[in-house]
Amino acid sequence: MLRAPLVPVYYILRPFCSRSLEGRWREVGKLMSCEYRPDLSHIHHVGFGDYSLSAAPGLLKLLRQAKIIGAQVVDLGCGSGLWLHELCREAYDVVGIDASAAMLEIARRTAPDARLLHGSVLDVEIPPCDAVTAIGEVLCYITDGADGTSALAKVFKKVSEALPVTGLFIFDLLVSTAGKLMNYRTWRAGRDWAVLTQVTEDQDGGLLVRDITTFRRCGEHYRKDQESHVLRVYSRADVERELRRAGFSVRCSRSIGEFRLPPRRMAFVARKRE
Repeated sequence: MLRAPLVPVYYILRPFCSRSLEGRWREVGKLMSCEYRPDLSHIHHVGFGDYSLSAAPGLLKLLRQAKIIGAQVVDLGCGSGLWLHELCREAYDVVGIDASAAMLEIARRTAPDARLLHGSVLDVEIPPCDAVTAIGEVLCYITDGADGTSALAKVFKKVSEALPVTGLFIFDLLVSTAGKLMNYRTWRAGRDWAVLTQVTEDQDGGLLVRDITTFRRCGEHYRKDQESHVLRVYSRADVERELRRAGFSVRCSRSIGEFRLPPRRMAFVARKRE
């Protein structure tokens, strides 16, 4: 651990900023797709909840426009439950699914009225419902043994089977582009935490790696942890094709309501065809 009063941000950042990218792609096959252990889950909840909360008004509007009011909604990759909480406030019957036990612990406090299921979206059965959401690049995360588009097709089929005719499926993804790759370093800090992220994109392999270092205050010290998240970057055309194969009509947008998505993200609003 690092003693809190003696460690200015500079000394936390210095080893991170000098970290070499060499050999990162040799490690990709060994990385877990996503862990979200307790420290990163806490930091994500308190420091990065603006994404879900900003998207919530637009998502609720889409549900109302589809005449899905007070019905059952399943959220894939529900995380700490911020979007579940908004749904519960609007009297929806809510189910959240997430692979991170630490995230679900927070979600139980954030959305106590929601039903929570622990597991991968590829493995957990999606209960019958009127709408399914997956917000925050949830479907970009790779699961061991799954290879990109085929895994996405499997999820689309499961969602289609859970929805009635005209049921709604709303999600966002990282999408490929001919422009600049996502290779950068960034950091953010709160009252009792700091997080540093190095992002590396391999355009040929369609993969993006986030190397994440967290510092969380524990008494007089900061606890350090590290995670590596591997994401699949999808072609918009491939996603639309697989949705149609699964029985959906689809439209795409760079926004969810008034919320403009960050660069390279795209929202897909899919409706099960009759």
